[in-house]
Amino acid sequence: MKRQVAIFIETALAQTELEFSRLELFNDEKITVSSTIQNISDISKIFTDFSQGFTIPCSTINNAIFQHFYQNDVDATIDYQNRYNAYIEIDTILFRRGKIQLEKTNLKNGKPDSYSVTFYGAGVSLKDFFAEDKLSQLNYSTLDHDYTNTEVYNRVTVDSTVTDYNVRYPLISSNRVWQFGSSFPLPTANLPNWYEYPTNNSNNLNHNDGRIIYTELFPAVRVASIFDLIETKYGITFNGLFLTSDMFRKAFLWFKNKDTVNTMSSAVDLDILSNFSIFNSTNNTLLETGYPEYMTLKMNVTSLSTSPTQYYIDAYLNGVLSQAFQGTTTGSTGQFVISNFTPNQVLTFKVRSIGSITVNITFNYETQVWDDFNQNFIVTTSTGTATVTTTSLTNLSAFAPDMKISDFVSGICKEFNLTVYSNTKNVFTFDPIPYWYSKGAIVNITEYTDVTSIEIERMKLYKSIEFKYQDSECMLNKYFLESPLNADAHGYGNTKIGFNYDGGEYKVESPFENLLFNNFGNQLQVGYALNKELAPYMPKPCLLYMNKKATLTSGHIHWNGQANITGYVPFGQDSEILFETGLIPLTLNFGEEISSFYLVNNPNTIYALYYRDYLVNLYNPKNRLVKVKTILPISLLTNLQLNDRLIIRDKRYMINEMQSDLTTGDVNFTLINDFAQVKPIKLVDTPTGTGNTLRFSILFTNGATDVKILKSGNASNVTLSNSTFTAEGYLDVTVPTNVARTITLTLITSYTNGNTDTNYIIIDQVW
Repeated sequence: MKRQVAIFIETALAQTELEFSRLELFNDEKITVSSTIQNISDISKIFTDFSQGFTIPCSTINNAIFQHFYQNDVDATIDYQNRYNAYIEIDTILFRRGKIQLEKTNLKNGKPDSYSVTFYGAGVSLKDFFAEDKLSQLNYSTLDHDYTNTEVYNRVTVDSTVTDYNVRYPLISSNRVWQFGSSFPLPTANLPNWYEYPTNNSNNLNHNDGRIIYTELFPAVRVASIFDLIETKYGITFNGLFLTSDMFRKAFLWFKNKDTVNTMSSAVDLDILSNFSIFNSTNNTLLETGYPEYMTLKMNVTSLSTSPTQYYIDAYLNGVLSQAFQGTTTGSTGQFVISNFTPNQVLTFKVRSIGSITVNITFNYETQVWDDFNQNFIVTTSTGTATVTTTSLTNLSAFAPDMKISDFVSGICKEFNLTVYSNTKNVFTFDPIPYWYSKGAIVNITEYTDVTSIEIERMKLYKSIEFKYQDSECMLNKYFLESPLNADAHGYGNTKIGFNYDGGEYKVESPFENLLFNNFGNQLQVGYALNKELAPYMPKPCLLYMNKKATLTSGHIHWNGQANITGYVPFGQDSEILFETGLIPLTLNFGEEISSFYLVNNPNTIYALYYRDYLVNLYNPKNRLVKVKTILPISLLTNLQLNDRLIIRDKRYMINEMQSDLTTGDVNFTLINDFAQVKPIKLVDTPTGTGNTLRFSILFTNGATDVKILKSGNASNVTLSNSTFTAEGYLDVTVPTNVARTITLTLITSYTNGNTDTNYIIIDQVW
């Protein structure tokens, strides 16, 4: 039986959910929607629903909605270059949300006959919000902060358990080769021919001569905070359990797009302290009301700031800028002459600075008046004082990497193998592919399948898949790349997986640079934005992990104007994150490398966590590509999710692609075999002699309403962070010191249809 398809569009005529306009359709028009999320032909891309182009009549209603597109002399109020929010219903039941794009008008005999339109799903629609906008166009006012020595120092040294700053300052040098004692980041053989080891301590962080000056450091912004700013700018919502995890929240983007950090303070009025002669402390002005033949006004500037930074003093005569003077806080005392100060002109001053400073000014004023009786000049001198403190705010938009927002979001999706989908208008859910597939329901479609017409094909897969970052000019990355120990000459953190297939080669390429850090052997890890010639270079956008605070095992870092540092918050590839087995170091590397921080191989890579299981299933020698034809009832078609596992007779499949004819219910599936366990029992070991906290993700299978957790009888002293989940979240299990035992946690999931299922977490507390 033919089904009633309705398409609703939000245009200039309909701006609220209740006022969507229903498009008129041809009675015999075929509307086919293709749906896929991750396709074996292009595994790094996020796909979404889209329709084949279909036509709708140039009826009175449709002409009003599209405002007579075929008449370019009509002053339309809608932009035909944009896609508009839309949704599709089948027999009044919601099928998909997305956007409609008007493609063209078709004329017959010179008269408008039909419009050609295309429906796009929510994943494609997300990019429409961003257009060509760049990260620098976001509003960072909620993240900008006082740019002072103390503020930067705190954002390097204060642990995130005390203050969880969304903007930090990684120890990455952009202008000199930091050393620690006699330690140098590169072997002598890898140094440029012209380079000579310093004969002094100018680069030695363990000596006051090599101390860090806060203006050397560029900020890094939490990726989760950038997502928040994107949501605010475009009026959209991002959700998903992964976005609340430490795996995501400890990721930062380094904000460096220039050679030096120049954060100019706002101009501040100079505070005149004296109140005599020409000096007026009430309104902070200087005014000569007499008529001397000669006037000389000099300024002597001294600074109370210990960090070297530039300041600018702007002199205004009657409110108009007259002169500007430049000095350095730690340079010699600034001495300036006001050359064009004349009687009856009001002189005022404003002070600007790179960073925050305090300066004191002494004015020396001298006048000469001719004495006709004595035939000489009468010289009069007076001295006045003034002070000013400037406060500088960061301007994060000025340091944002030159990167489109769409490239940033898609880059994060590539890093963590995230899929993006939407079931509600302007709400987008981000899930790692392993999470997303584990949430799929098991659906038996055998009775709706044409079992007389099934095609089984071999898997046409790639013989190798390379996971790589952008090439880096950093001297340490180059040293790693060219090292004789690097037999396959891969970039740091990259990996290439080979398979016994005759297909081509595939590349998953991140838009970020993976900066290799240097460890001085005492828990101090630093980075260098310096190339092989030890000269500054402009890196591509750098993604970093923040680790927990580390304490130096020897020596300390000298910091200009602040206490020496023995503890700091490291940045690099690694971060210690609470996981199912306790705190473990995760890495942003795709491939397994020796960690620059832990100095041992770190197997907990983003490939292992987010890509490997999917590819292991895909490349199983028993896997086949199966094509089937079905006719699905409306209730199943409108509720089926792309992560649902389909059962046909005695085999279980994952959906690679589905094509749905909305008017007939014909659905053609391209499937791949599913060999993964469904809700496997989680087995975890933890020691008896020390307490431990374990973290488990509680994911909701499609249609789930809540999950209840029950402890076994021998776990009375085990603490659960929550025993009932009505939404996805993290379960923290605190296991105290105890004798050996096996703890069983029973997870009971309830569904909207009244069904329940059960799975388990088993924790072996062993000697």
